[in-house]
Amino acid sequence: MKKYGWIVASLTALAVYLLYAYFQPTYSYHLLDSRYDALKYAKAYDYFNDFATDYQLSFPFNTRILMPWLAAQLPFNDLKMDFVWLNGLFIVLTVGVLTFVWQKLQIRLSLILLGLFWALFHWKGLVRMYLPDPLTADVGGYFWLTSSLTLLLVGEGDNVPIFNWNRLVKACFWILTAVLGTLQKESFIAVLGVTAFWGALSLWFVRTPTVARETQKDASSMTKDTLLTLLSAFLIAVLAHYLVSFFFPASTSDWRNNSLISLSRGVKRYILQPELFLRLPISWLLAYGTLWLALLRSSSPSLLPHSHYSQRRLPLLTPHFCLWLLLSVFGGGDTTRILFNGMPFVLTFLLLKLNQQPKWVVWYLLFTSLPLMRLNELEPDLGLYPQATQRWCVECWTLRESWEYWVYAIAVLAGYYYFLRRFGTVSRDKTNHVNAGG
Repeated sequence: MKKYGWIVASLTALAVYLLYAYFQPTYSYHLLDSRYDALKYAKAYDYFNDFATDYQLSFPFNTRILMPWLAAQLPFNDLKMDFVWLNGLFIVLTVGVLTFVWQKLQIRLSLILLGLFWALFHWKGLVRMYLPDPLTADVGGYFWLTSSLTLLLVGEGDNVPIFNWNRLVKACFWILTAVLGTLQKESFIAVLGVTAFWGALSLWFVRTPTVARETQKDASSMTKDTLLTLLSAFLIAVLAHYLVSFFFPASTSDWRNNSLISLSRGVKRYILQPELFLRLPISWLLAYGTLWLALLRSSSPSLLPHSHYSQRRLPLLTPHFCLWLLLSVFGGGDTTRILFNGMPFVLTFLLLKLNQQPKWVVWYLLFTSLPLMRLNELEPDLGLYPQATQRWCVECWTLRESWEYWVYAIAVLAGYYYFLRRFGTVSRDKTNHVNAGG
């Protein structure tokens, strides 16, 4: 699995995608409400495919040009078909690269399989979310986030001179990823900004030359040249965003066409309707199931040498975990989907937390999460069956509609602490050995 694991994972993703593509109906877009995001991407696709002469898209869709442009380059000349094939390519690439990163982080095989299962079979995941609704910018976004995760975690902390060829290549990849990720979706700028800001803070607290030399070898540190690269990539991404805004302006000119203004609207919404905060736990629960229990310490962490490298990566992921929690709340109201959009960072963070936990915790989280994954049903064509929208819109639920999930979450938590009292010392024995090849 160590050498060819990413290939096996990519082929598995392709097989799952083709299987679901055969059974999963897609939306009848001509019957959907005009406010659906997919219809905005359809307009961009028509423009880049010379089916339309004017580029008339509202903010923020006007700057998300990469996915519609790429889809328009495919030879099928069919809106759905082009996006389905393009999404499939990005899904296979994302799964392969993500598996490669998890192996480099020495996450054990059982957890890698859990992560792949979650990404491929969850109803808000890479396959089941975007086959019924393929006209989206999200799928490509997963790949660029995974690429940035790879650049951030793999090789970081090595004492390599700034003018080493490998470092220059890595800097070029950072900048390329920054530009393409921003053209995919503007939220990528926030990812770069948080990464650079956190790196600057980590270097700020390095006080002495001796400490600096030691932390440069530490997997939780960030070297100065990497920080400079990140700052450059961030500034270039901002420039790219404003350039594309200039050449592809929003259909309505408004000073509120700004991502920060959009976030402030989300904050205002929750201030005026504080009862909305009560819906968040259920949305988060349905995004990552009971994997949230990874945030609780089940026992004393393992002191085995294998875990030191991977656990020192957690400080680099912590700000991204917090960022996607924030975006899920204030980034548009679609809490479950937005939080899952941060899957490369959020799921990797949770898996690293689980990597020091005993085996029974992993099995417990898997079995208690299964009822939340809707494995026994497919999302219907919401164009033909708009009445089914409520069931697939978690944020639309009232407390009365979601009370059973609260009960289930409490029962799972109680069961977790029950088993913790019985098996909490398991992490001290051999069951916590990691399959580093994994």
